Amino acid sequence: MERKDVVSIGDVLRECLEQSRMHDRLDEVRACDNFQLVVGIQLAALCRRPSMRQGVMTIATSNASLRQDLNMRRGRIMKGINDLMGKDVVKQIKFI
Repeated sequence: MERKDVVSIGDVLRECLEQSRMHDRLDEVRACDNFQLVVGIQLAALCRRPSMRQGVMTIATSNASLRQDLNMRRGRIMKGINDLMGKDVVKQIKFI
């Protein structure tokens, strides 16, 4: 038996992701992972792991002054994450 159409596993996985529309969700997970790279390890350690749905990233912290500081840096954080992603994944950030 001779194989005529050899396809790499990566190509098969990409095609499956496109058909199942999972690219957007994977981008959101990657954006949450990039939060630590943008704000730094020390600040990220004071926050809970970010969650994200439909372009809105939610970050919880119990420290009110940190929440206010992050709120003032919201635009820079969003730009930094989107720059790392190479596209606009984060549309809004909420600090709770």
